Amino acid sequence: MIRILLAHPSRLVCDSLRTMLEEDEDILVAGSATKAEELHFLLPHGNFILLGTELKDANAFDLLEQIREQQPAPKVLVMGVRERPQTIVRYIEAGAAGYVLQNETAEALIKKLKAAYADKAIVSPKVAAALMERLTQLAKLDMPISYIKSKETRLDELTARENEVIDLIAEGNSNQEIANELVIQCGTVKNHVHNILKKLDVNNRHEAASIFQIHQQSAQAAQMPTAV
Repeated sequence: MIRILLAHPSRLVCDSLRTMLEEDEDILVAGSATKAEELHFLLPHGNFILLGTELKDANAFDLLEQIREQQPAPKVLVMGVRERPQTIVRYIEAGAAGYVLQNETAEALIKKLKAAYADKAIVSPKVAAALMERLTQLAKLDMPISYIKSKETRLDELTARENEVIDLIAEGNSNQEIANELVIQCGTVKNHVHNILKKLDVNNRHEAASIFQIHQQSAQAAQMPTAV
C-alpha cells in the first residue's frame, strides 16, 4: 500500500489531491501539510510524499535534504515543476525519486507516482539527456562531490582578478594563454594561480577548476525559475 503524505502550501490543493488519489485502491492518503513543521510531524505515517516546490515556510530543496536523513526515508515526487531539465536534475540530486510537471494530468501523476514507488522513473527525453550529461560530468571528477562542496565557500576569498584566472583555468587554458587573454605577464599568472590554490586549499589546477565549475553550475541552476 502506498501511504502518501501531501505537502503543498494550498490546503485546497491538498484536499483536491486527496479526493483524486483515494479513488485508487492502491493509495492511502495518510495526511497533508502546508508547512514544514506539519510535514515533519507526519513523516512516520507515510512511505511516499507528493511535495510541492514550495511550502509556506520552506522550499523543496531544503525539505528534500531533511527528508533524506530520515530512516527509512520515504520516496518523494516533486510536483508542479516547470520542464527545465537542469532544475529537475537538481531535484533528483537532492533526493527526489521523480517529478510531475505543472501541466500534467492526474493520470500522468498517478502513473509517475506508482513508477517511483516501484523504483522506476518516467522522464522526458530532455531530462534524460540532462541526467546523462550530469553523470558524464561527475564521472570526470576524481574528487567526491562532498569534498568539492566543502571548498565552495572559499571561492568568496578570491579577488576579481583571481576569479578571471580560475575561470580561464576551468576552460583549459595554460598560464601563457591566460596571460595573453588578460594582457599580463606569465609570471603574474603563476602568482595568481599560487594564490588561488592556497585560498582554496587544494593541490593543483584541476581540483581548483572542478570546484569552480561545480559552483558555477549550481549557481546557474539556482537562477532558473521554478513553479509558482
